[in-house]
Amino acid sequence: MPVYEFECTKEHTVTEKLVKMGTEEIECPVCKNPAKKIMSVCTFELKGGGWYADGYAAKKS
Repeated sequence: MPVYEFECTKEHTVTEKLVKMGTEEIECPVCKNPAKKIMSVCTFELKGGGWYADGYAAKKS
């Protein structure tokens, strides 16, 4: 199960929660109002030479 961020509809607090993929709304742990799933920043980052420098890049003719 992935971790998603939810924003409260009343208090504007953001909460992280481990929920099933189809979950669109949870109860805010602070005020008990509905909190909707929001788009969060991705922390995935490619560093170094990696696959691109190891011969998988397109060859120039």
